[in-house]
Amino acid sequence: MEARMTDDTLESNDFYKHIKEHHGEQLVGWCEPHWVICVPQQSSLQGVELTPPLVEAHALKQYGSSGQYISALCGESLLYEVGGEEPRVVMSYLEDGPQVLISKATVLNEYLITVKDKVIHLLLVDAVLQTPQDQDREAAQQLLATPITSFAQAEKFLRGFHCHRVLMNEVEKAINEAGQQVRPSVAVDQLQNLLQDLLLRCWETFLRRHHPDLQRQPAFQDHLFRAFDYYVCGRLHGVLWWVVTERCQVVDQLVRTRLSHLRHANLSALQLGVPANYYTPLPAAVVELAALAGLEGAVGRLQCVNSTIDLIQAQAKAARVILHQYKDQEGEPELELGREELVALLTTVVVQAQCSHLVANIYYMTHFVFSVTEDDPLWRSLGLLRLTLEKIMKLDVARLPTPTRTLRKELSLQDLIQVSAEVESRFETKGASRSIGDITALDLQLHQLTQQIQLSTEAHSQSHFTPRNSSGRRSDRAAASPTQDSGKAQTFREFLASIPSSLRESLRRRQSQQRSAIQSSLHE
Repeated sequence: MEARMTDDTLESNDFYKHIKEHHGEQLVGWCEPHWVICVPQQSSLQGVELTPPLVEAHALKQYGSSGQYISALCGESLLYEVGGEEPRVVMSYLEDGPQVLISKATVLNEYLITVKDKVIHLLLVDAVLQTPQDQDREAAQQLLATPITSFAQAEKFLRGFHCHRVLMNEVEKAINEAGQQVRPSVAVDQLQNLLQDLLLRCWETFLRRHHPDLQRQPAFQDHLFRAFDYYVCGRLHGVLWWVVTERCQVVDQLVRTRLSHLRHANLSALQLGVPANYYTPLPAAVVELAALAGLEGAVGRLQCVNSTIDLIQAQAKAARVILHQYKDQEGEPELELGREELVALLTTVVVQAQCSHLVANIYYMTHFVFSVTEDDPLWRSLGLLRLTLEKIMKLDVARLPTPTRTLRKELSLQDLIQVSAEVESRFETKGASRSIGDITALDLQLHQLTQQIQLSTEAHSQSHFTPRNSSGRRSDRAAASPTQDSGKAQTFREFLASIPSSLRESLRRRQSQQRSAIQSSLHE
């Protein structure tokens, strides 16, 4: 079956004509004795888009024992075998979890052609070789349904496609090379450009490996770019965070001192003007924001800030709904938090969470998040945190209204019994009337807590408790309002004002140009 010259069957084959026209340089590398190129017969090409990934899937390189091959597209993730009795076949073995999918293509003819003095071995086969692209296209629908909100999810997404596996080692090498260039002496715009170039290069290389249908989907393009933002910057988090904290350490110390004073002063959202209907403890939001330091990567930390704000809104709305139901009020309760109310609640969360590097985090998220645009809720949440911190640095506790009721964050058993008695007394006084306005959302939470205490006491009536000496409680400390240092506050404001947005038009323009180039290449 071997021929040393082409015939009409091959010369009229669209696949053969395509690789000669568009892949001439690659053909020189895909030469004997290590490579063989499969050319699907013309009748099997109807409706098939001749893309670079499809061509690379049909370029097979010898691997392991005689007769075994791997493709230029998939590497070791997909094994081919050429052999058998006449007619010979090309068999592919694709591992898909516990299953091994096997497909066959019959060899119809063989050719040897010469390109730039290199001998190219061609196999004319009766069908397009099965590649992981179809399986990847099906897997993409499931992966796209899950938002990427962490480094682990980004890594799962990137490693979830067969066509990515051969490239991941190259990504790791590029990340390591970039990490060697990250130093405190390098200007921040140079670091941004370094990471932008790396992200865009990875994004385009991986995107072109996919089925044309996926390449055209804006949702998939954005999902892939977000995954690289999490993954690449997450892998470089250590060196980037070191650079950022070095630049922000002086101002961060000012903010830490301020937050410590406000915490000891028992700052209340009521003092900041939050209506009693929205005034409720926000433990979930505090825990979420306190976890900021444990996240690797700027976009992951931005997600954490956004989640904190979502929790504040959800808990405040829930408190308003419960109060509305308790009072049997008609109509629907007003659930939307105003911007000032949200900032005030976020202020109390920031004070309670006591994050040690808030300025560094704002600097970090501003400069090293690349997949979030200004109209994204994630980016708006960063603006809200920045505004909150500015207001915190301007606060003078001595000028705030004195709270009518002091919120005690730490109670001994004796204090808890006293508070429970006071709460129950208030509810007994109201009796069946639920329309009286001085019952608040916080009262309802304390009432529920009191009932739980009573049930617990009855269940454990045999237990004996010794009241703890409460003289050293933090809540009893006489925490005077710190003196407002206008010089330090001015230093903070000037530093914060000097942090520009990293979402420059140049990045979006470059990505748009690359998307257009990819779209054009699909129609060549």
